[in-house]
Amino acid sequence: MLTVLKSTICNLQSAMALASALLLAPWPALALEGFELPPFQVASTLAPNEAPAGGELTLTVTFTLRPDVHLYEKSIKFQWDELRGVAEKEIVKPRGKLIPDLSSTVAGATTEAYEGSATVTVTFQITGAAGEKAIIKGTVGYQGCTDRQCFRPAKFAIAHEAAIVAAAAEAKREEMGWLALLKHLLKALAAGLALGLTPCVYPMIPITAAIIGARKDAPRLQAILLSAVYVLGIALTYAVLGALVAALGQSVRLVFLKPPVLVGIGVLFTVFALAMFDVFTLQAPAFVTRLAERGGGSTKGLTAILALGAVSGLAAGPCVAGPLLAVLTDIAAIGNPALGAAMMFLVAWGMGVWLIAAGASASFLPKAGPWMVWVKHLIGFVLLWAALYFVRPVIRETAFWLGSAGVLVAATVFLGGLDALTPESGFGARAKRVLGIVALAAAGWCALVGLGLEPRAGVGTVPGVAQADPFLHGDPGLFKEALAAGKPIVLDFTAEWCGYCKVLDRTTFADPAVVAELNRFRALKIDVDTGRNAELVTRFDVPGPPIIVVLDSKGGVVKKLGYDEAKDPDKFAEFLRGVQ
Repeated sequence: MLTVLKSTICNLQSAMALASALLLAPWPALALEGFELPPFQVASTLAPNEAPAGGELTLTVTFTLRPDVHLYEKSIKFQWDELRGVAEKEIVKPRGKLIPDLSSTVAGATTEAYEGSATVTVTFQITGAAGEKAIIKGTVGYQGCTDRQCFRPAKFAIAHEAAIVAAAAEAKREEMGWLALLKHLLKALAAGLALGLTPCVYPMIPITAAIIGARKDAPRLQAILLSAVYVLGIALTYAVLGALVAALGQSVRLVFLKPPVLVGIGVLFTVFALAMFDVFTLQAPAFVTRLAERGGGSTKGLTAILALGAVSGLAAGPCVAGPLLAVLTDIAAIGNPALGAAMMFLVAWGMGVWLIAAGASASFLPKAGPWMVWVKHLIGFVLLWAALYFVRPVIRETAFWLGSAGVLVAATVFLGGLDALTPESGFGARAKRVLGIVALAAAGWCALVGLGLEPRAGVGTVPGVAQADPFLHGDPGLFKEALAAGKPIVLDFTAEWCGYCKVLDRTTFADPAVVAELNRFRALKIDVDTGRNAELVTRFDVPGPPIIVVLDSKGGVVKKLGYDEAKDPDKFAEFLRGVQ
């Protein structure tokens, strides 16, 4: 009985050991194969779950990377299949670590990459109305490598919804807080002071000085008073405009997003730019001049002077439409008519400071002269660029950047940035030359951005020596022909997105000794992204490029080499010499 019990216990122990071995044995093998962690883990969230009309939504995409993987910043690209009730506003990527740019042919070039994890945020402006849904559907593309191998580009699907609700009262109360109120008012006043220095407002200064305040028989205090009444007329006009825009609120903002409106604004800016170039002259209507004559310089014409200011503000408004539009957009976002009126009222008084000064003393401000013509032409080019900026969503990025480059080049030429200098040239001429050089450099940068120039990798060459490419673009058919030819074979498994593959093209496969050896091989480049090459990828068990498979003349695999084993041209050439 005891013997039977011992036998049973032994058998149970053996069975448990066998079961444990069967359960545990596969895991070390799986770990060695790299199955313990995927290279990339991607997740996305959208916040908040509901947002007010005219508000914002934030999409957060998080990449969690395996410790040996780095993710290329430039490979992260969003593609939207459906955006309903929202418009993309801004994409913010974190700063990455600078690593060698394997795809660049420029020595020492670097690119940004992420290690460990990375979080990218996309801000959306809500354009839908309360009660509707904001729908965001699309993909985010990404690609990365380890120190030895690159992974093929991948995409992560994004699909989120959020409810659009009416604007919250709390948000409006927050906007009306004292600090927020003061911030908006000071910003409007600063914008007005800046607008007062533009050529669009400057022509109003001599009118103010001559008609209202700059008469020899007018006391200084009276001149200031009349000038202030004139500016008050401008301010009242602008205040009405500010209140109207704030009352319309989101409707104005939605209008600014429509392509026909953007194109119309662009055309308007172009027209005013041509006026700055003296292609034609913008003049105040005749009745404005008559009002000015009726107002004269006496206090009896205060009503006429007030009306003159109101009409002059409308006449000057289109010329300063660019900066003014930024203030109006801010007012539309706030949606408070009282604050909108106050902000535009201060914009007018900021502009009017210079007009009041001119009314008090005609000699207070610099006289018109050649410098003013130059400034007017400069503003013309600024208006041209502003036209491009507003139509940017319509003409797309490439046209915008190339157009910006063209404006910079034209401005440099016509504003004298390339004029010849002489020993007698003054400070102004030399300053224009420096600005011209800077503008041309900026134009070159804009052109590169617009064209999206990235160095294309190909077979490298040794300086002064033309090297023939020993590789053919291969496929299963050419591989079978190579086997039948009875020559040794080199298969270079590669891909357009494989940075290490490009490094090998420029170094190892461009080395004269390696090229000389490869000429006695059938050398084929196998694109792993081409569907017809899937058979070869499976046959030689290629996890990802770069992988170089070397076969002898009988078709037997001699060796599979990774990047580390092929990156030294001398060692690779020596290895090839031993293959028959």
